[in-house]
Amino acid sequence: MKKRVNLLNISLSLLLQIVSAISGLISQRLILYAFGANVNGLVSSISEFLNYITLIEGGIRDVISANLYKPLVEKDWDKTSSILATSNAFYRKIGLVFICYTVMVGVVYPNIVETGFDFLYVFVLTCVLSIGLLLQYMFSVTMTILLSTDMKIYIVSFLSIISTIGNIGLVVLVVKFFPDIILLKAASAALLALQPLVFGYYIKRHYNIDWRAPKDNSLIKQRWNGFAINFAFFIHTSIDVTILTLMNDLKMVSVYIVYYFAVDKISVLIHSITWGIEPTIGQTYARNDIDDLHEKMNLYEFIIFCSIGILFTLMALLITPFVSIYTDGITDTNYYQPIFGMVLVLAEALYLLSLPHFTLANVANKFKKMTVPAYMEAVINIAVSVALIRPFGLVGIAIGTASGALCRMIFHVSLTEKIIPNRRQSIFYRKLLIFMIVTVAGMLICRIAIPFETVTITEWIVHAIVYGIIIVILYFSTSMIFFKREIRHLVNYIRRR
Repeated sequence: MKKRVNLLNISLSLLLQIVSAISGLISQRLILYAFGANVNGLVSSISEFLNYITLIEGGIRDVISANLYKPLVEKDWDKTSSILATSNAFYRKIGLVFICYTVMVGVVYPNIVETGFDFLYVFVLTCVLSIGLLLQYMFSVTMTILLSTDMKIYIVSFLSIISTIGNIGLVVLVVKFFPDIILLKAASAALLALQPLVFGYYIKRHYNIDWRAPKDNSLIKQRWNGFAINFAFFIHTSIDVTILTLMNDLKMVSVYIVYYFAVDKISVLIHSITWGIEPTIGQTYARNDIDDLHEKMNLYEFIIFCSIGILFTLMALLITPFVSIYTDGITDTNYYQPIFGMVLVLAEALYLLSLPHFTLANVANKFKKMTVPAYMEAVINIAVSVALIRPFGLVGIAIGTASGALCRMIFHVSLTEKIIPNRRQSIFYRKLLIFMIVTVAGMLICRIAIPFETVTITEWIVHAIVYGIIIVILYFSTSMIFFKREIRHLVNYIRRR
């Protein structure tokens, strides 16, 4: 049954990312055409500033999840209830703080950033953009943590798919009949109000949770152990837009967002592929089954390398032609940034390569050991980005992100060696070297043998298919030569499902 649940988790997670990508493509294209690059940059910039509130929660999400594995496995409902009651109360307090923070952003932002819009317009837009995050903190976060930790990600994914499809319809209707960005974002936020109602109904029927159970305040203290990790993740995902807002302009923010949209969707797709594996790693570690943990980490690494290698190699080859087609007809800023696209893809690939090792450190509750390196990652990212944005613009921002990601990867691989007995770092770096060679060879073959003659939708699709076939053949052939054991385990893993 657990194996079928894993497959369901992965399948619906993948479907969610496909639906989300389609929704994002439609929504952003309509916003760019209806409102322009300046509005698109403004919405993205304000959203990132609002996301700074996530720093207040520290690392509580990872702490709650790590502490839930054992009581859920043992069906200790008293302990589970205590953990969830603590989480629920904490996030409600953050929700109240967030209301005050939203007002502050709404007042300060239009006074420090040249937006081209009046104060009241920016203030109201800020309040509307905050609704979705506020609903999550007040009502949804704790329930989604419970469902995800208990390997029921498929429930969260299914409901998100329904909401995303509904959002596509809303965006099309609003842009066509009531073209106002504030109304559009308000309608999208209203859909999120349904999620906590559905989550609450399901949990009430399937779990014996006492939401008034005594709170475990030690968990709140532990969140500072995970704060550095949360801070580093926030810097990785948000600091680029902040730096561009303060040191460049909103049109460059729009360019960044268009490129990052494509990279982010592939990144989330990678996470979706592995979401069914992560809880398994946690439960295996909780059972202290070292041999099984070695096997699962080998398989996890192999899946990550193949997924990232194939998808991000294709992304590096296709992202700039994609953006050129996607922004065709939009002339208020220059979206042709090929070097930036390549470096941004490399930065995200480096970040994701450490995912198996980051997951292991999380489930092993090694937050204290991750604190100093996480701060180093964040400082490197910020320092390099700020230093290089003036001479290199968007490319400098991407180099800063790549530098921080490389730091993260090196540290987490070394930490795994300390968590799992007899786990050598060379296992990871051997895979890295082999697949790097395959990636470079594949890109050279595609670029030299089959270059783009013209950039059209038809040409892009044809090249994507041909490039995909070439890269997959190279990766499959290499895997058959060097990673027969991992392929055998993967085939057995799929067959058992």
